[in-house]
Amino acid sequence: MQISWLAGFLVFACLYFAWADKVPTALLVDKSKNLLHVCESRREGYHIVKTYHTTLGKVQGDKQTEDDLKTPEGIYTFNSFSKPPTLPKKFGVMGFSMNFPNAFDRIAGVTGSGIMLHGTDNPGRTEKKFDSEGCVVLQNEEMQEVRSYIRLGLTPILIFSSLSDGYMRAAPDHKIKIFFDNWIKNWKTKSLQAYIDAYHSDFLTEGKDKAAWKNYKSRLNEKYARIQIEPKNVFFYLHPKYAMVTFTQNYISYWSSGMKAHQSYGTKMLYIAEEDHALKIIAENFTNIVW
Repeated sequence: MQISWLAGFLVFACLYFAWADKVPTALLVDKSKNLLHVCESRREGYHIVKTYHTTLGKVQGDKQTEDDLKTPEGIYTFNSFSKPPTLPKKFGVMGFSMNFPNAFDRIAGVTGSGIMLHGTDNPGRTEKKFDSEGCVVLQNEEMQEVRSYIRLGLTPILIFSSLSDGYMRAAPDHKIKIFFDNWIKNWKTKSLQAYIDAYHSDFLTEGKDKAAWKNYKSRLNEKYARIQIEPKNVFFYLHPKYAMVTFTQNYISYWSSGMKAHQSYGTKMLYIAEEDHALKIIAENFTNIVW
């Protein structure tokens, strides 16, 4: 039994680190040209691996409400994968559901559901520019190719009304990099007010608004003598509406005795928007990796 557990753990570890060693990918959609680019997220910018023609929402513009037939614009990740027979025939061989509406959308009052990247049972459909109910549609064989680049919960899809050269980069501008570094520093040093000042007035996560988040963090600061945060694999994704920062977070807290109190390891996502001409975290979420 012990050998079986160890074997399973080693398989998991090998798969995880095999993924960790791969260059992260992102999908970029240019609605003005009906193009989907599969890109490698390199430090110097995006490298386009392959480009596909895509069919988008029947009504042009940024999605605002349920059933408006528009394709949303923003930064999303994929939270589920489905295929026949559970996937309806019209969606083709497979579909990846997006986390729409995301935290930013919900705060902005945007409504809707069921937005996917999917195939089609009608090959001629993708010759049209606008023939979906808001989803991003590719040919079935193209979905088979794109599938290998997607990691659920991690691979972002950035949807632009028009993709300019300025957004074809993964590296942050100087302002966002400084903001992120200061946020990490204030968290580690338990500088509560400076840490909370980095949050938007409309911030909401885990059912907590900004005031509740401050109280929660204050209690943790009092509880633990020292906090250690090690961000790795930091990537910055830029969009006209907001930015998203993703990183691998290794969080460790310690008691006053020096003994480890708590540790969590996983992926953190920050949604960053401007408020009064200053960068602020409007939402964040954390996906724990259980070893």
